[in-house]
Amino acid sequence: SPQARQSCPRTCRVCAMPRGSAPPPRAPGGVQARQLVERAVGVSRPRLVVFDLDACCWYPEMYMMSTGSPFTVGSNPNELVSRGGERVRLLGEVAEIWGALHELPELEDTLVGVASRCDVPEWGRECLQKLIVGAKGESMWDIAGGGELVEIYKSNKQVHFQALQKKTGISFEDMLFFDDDMTNIRSVGKLGVKCVHSPHGVTAECWEKGLGMFEALAA
Repeated sequence: SPQARQSCPRTCRVCAMPRGSAPPPRAPGGVQARQLVERAVGVSRPRLVVFDLDACCWYPEMYMMSTGSPFTVGSNPNELVSRGGERVRLLGEVAEIWGALHELPELEDTLVGVASRCDVPEWGRECLQKLIVGAKGESMWDIAGGGELVEIYKSNKQVHFQALQKKTGISFEDMLFFDDDMTNIRSVGKLGVKCVHSPHGVTAECWEKGLGMFEALAA
């Protein structure tokens, strides 16, 4: 049942810490992250930026939670609280990066998508709908095409990307992907997608690395 704790013997992939450990605290890098996104203006850049969810955009992972829906917005708009009081918070500079990708008019042709194997997909979708990252109150769900570019299911992530490619018509070579799991990075990379391993969440440093892959092509 989605309401029950998802049993899993693996360790948390964030820093390979034991299950139940917390990831490093979020660094105050919002301004830096936005400036880095602005760097994408006027240079070769991705046409579709795709994010994993668990341990990449937020923590804890859904399988680690003993309670879930309904989620409510906490005191911080980048944080949700489950019906049992467990907190889900955005990692790294996810909020700033998503917000800047959505708000900068020069990047209006750059789309944002999700490729996730989240253990409880309905919880993941609800979190996307309630986590606010846009300056005008837009949620992550809104920014990901109103959910049209959200792919959440158990499968090799090549399947997620094939679905996104079919929906958008964007070539794999013009996509950028962030994931904390190297298995997914290696798999999706075989399609020609530019992939960035983000074991501490999507930080400004991760974004800079991804953008550098496109800048190198334009050099």
